[in-house]
Amino acid sequence: MYEILEKIKPFFKDEESYFAAKQVLIERETIFQEDIIYRLAGMMREAAFVLDENWHYLFINDIAKSSIKKTEDELRNFDVWTLFPEIRENEIGKAMLRARAEKKNIHLEQTQHIDGRWYDVMFIPLSNYLIVFSREISSHKKIQIGYDSILSKNNAILAAIPDSLYRIHVSGKALDYKKYPEVLEWDEELKSGDWEFLDMSELFPSSDLERIKKKINQVIDENELVTLEYFRDAYDGRKHYELRLSKSGPFEALAILRDISIRKKAEQLKNEFISVVSHELRTPLTSIKGAIDLLVGGVAGELNNQAKSLLNICKKNTLRLVRFVTDLLDIESLDSGNINFDYRTHKLADIVSHAIESMRTFSAQFHVEIDFVNPDPNYLVFVDEDRLHQCITNLISNAVKYTPKHSNVTVELGLVESNVFLKITDKGPGIDPDVRLRLFHRFVQGPPPKDKLVGGSGLGLPITKAFVEQMLGKIYYESSESGTSFFIELPRVTNRQEISGNQ
Repeated sequence: MYEILEKIKPFFKDEESYFAAKQVLIERETIFQEDIIYRLAGMMREAAFVLDENWHYLFINDIAKSSIKKTEDELRNFDVWTLFPEIRENEIGKAMLRARAEKKNIHLEQTQHIDGRWYDVMFIPLSNYLIVFSREISSHKKIQIGYDSILSKNNAILAAIPDSLYRIHVSGKALDYKKYPEVLEWDEELKSGDWEFLDMSELFPSSDLERIKKKINQVIDENELVTLEYFRDAYDGRKHYELRLSKSGPFEALAILRDISIRKKAEQLKNEFISVVSHELRTPLTSIKGAIDLLVGGVAGELNNQAKSLLNICKKNTLRLVRFVTDLLDIESLDSGNINFDYRTHKLADIVSHAIESMRTFSAQFHVEIDFVNPDPNYLVFVDEDRLHQCITNLISNAVKYTPKHSNVTVELGLVESNVFLKITDKGPGIDPDVRLRLFHRFVQGPPPKDKLVGGSGLGLPITKAFVEQMLGKIYYESSESGTSFFIELPRVTNRQEISGNQ
């Protein structure tokens, strides 16, 4: 009996009830009567029943009464099979019959009743009695089913991801997350199971190992996302990888490893193509422009007005092609890192004034005026004059194109904290919301104005952004239905002495 008592220990209300039941058995060790059974059943924290040899209820504790929902008369006058005919064919009823027939204890840890609820049930047969202890575990089962469902979906998602995923501990040990998604926490000794631990040296090339370790520590300490690239030489050529690191625990980072070799090869081919095309186009376009200028100047004789008009159209489109080729060459230089900047201290107002004057003829074609507000000559910046001039003309060009005829574009200088800013404002319809998130991406252009035919390559803004950031500045914009303002902020120089930087 003591052995049975130990098995049903989880069903007692508390430890005190369990020891009280044990004391009852000690006191009445030689005599086993009904009152002992009832006293034991009453000490249970879950439902407890005592059935006689004819399957009638002899005793039901208070918890069982609240769950059965039958009257005292029903329980007294009918056997369990009459009261609950549905259990005859389910797992609970079969276990009751088997426990009595085989005279052995039967424990159903997780069984579902016909009402949809789940139970943990213990059947203990005695000479003339069958004791039943029942604990409802529906809530626990729902949690378990939910967890299993989440785990199943998680495994499906992991299987569908082409990237490799690793959990990397600060100690340098790594675990394949796609292979062991069920591992929740790291053991202090990293011996929490039969897992195949890897070392970081097995994942990354030795030449980049220290750099990646520092990045992992940075991710864990500062809780930030870090992306870096590296390569390793293989038998079939060089392989390029993108590594993304994010904090996934107090002492670990999640590493998402992607093979970008195909992308790198495509980028290389694209850059080589752009470079070749740009260089091959630049020389003949320069020759064509020069020849057109000579013809317009009368070198080949006097031209009639119709011929001059056609040549001017050719010149205009040739200049457009030259600007496009120049933009392509700038993009290629930025990508390759082979672009040089000639940094000097300049008056910002002088650079802006020259840029505005160079755009007067262009703006006149669109019947738009350019106003320069607050041309303060005391604002000094340390920049590449030509590159900044190109940035300003790009922004003015865009502003002119989107400003209505017989209106104006405003250019303004000002101070914000330790920086000087340049603000270029148009009176256009504002930037299309669908374009805003991609505005500084290459080859992205918003819809043209309804009353103007404007063109462009979609490279002006990304080039401007890259140049401004190279000069330690930043570019941003504000846009509404009544117009758009682009801002360039640059560090202000307080004297003529050139400042040092990453120049």
